[in-house]
Amino acid sequence: MSIVSKAMLSIALGCFGSITDAAEPITLSGKLEVLSCIQSCGACCGSHVITDTSGKLSLQVGNSFIDLAKFADDGTTHQFSGRYYETAGQCGIGQCTLFAVESVDAALSPAAIYNPATGKLSIQSVVIEGDESTPYRVTLSEPFVIDSAVAHRDQETIPQGGDCSVATAVCASGTTCVSYFGIAGPNGPEFKTCETPCSSPTSSCPTGQSCVTIADGPGPVCRAD
Repeated sequence: MSIVSKAMLSIALGCFGSITDAAEPITLSGKLEVLSCIQSCGACCGSHVITDTSGKLSLQVGNSFIDLAKFADDGTTHQFSGRYYETAGQCGIGQCTLFAVESVDAALSPAAIYNPATGKLSIQSVVIEGDESTPYRVTLSEPFVIDSAVAHRDQETIPQGGDCSVATAVCASGTTCVSYFGIAGPNGPEFKTCETPCSSPTSSCPTGQSCVTIADGPGPVCRAD
């Protein structure tokens, strides 16, 4: 069980108790699944659950600073990093400890290498379905499709709430590029802004911010008080 945290030794399944050091960063390897939670007052309901590689530890995920949709229910082992945080249960009753995901596979994603002279693209770490425990280095030969190629030096860091629709946009740390439609719905233009998604008014947000729902916008996101 690859876990970097003493706090994990005292965690029980389901709704967790008080954590001595809730700000302590945690890294573990496991699989992510969408969590079906019965909505009842006082229940601790996360959006996803991470089951570590030993199968003995489950973490309910509340907030996430990245889009978890592409990792959920894919049957693949990923490396998750994040922190515990305290929040109220459903209907504001009771106290819950949920897990906020800050990064996925950050340490397992070295840069791919493209050699224009040979037309080959080397991806440094790839997990093959059915053999998730062994990463492979894969080399691709042209022709292959690259949707876009933007030099890091040309990238622009976009602040929270800013437009991230252009290819050179990189959202500021702690935010992610969220797509949504405005008041016109799907018939209108699609907007993209850098946001910190949250799930409910009681969700944890960065200091000085709270979870609010922006109608005809990105939905529930953290914004300055």
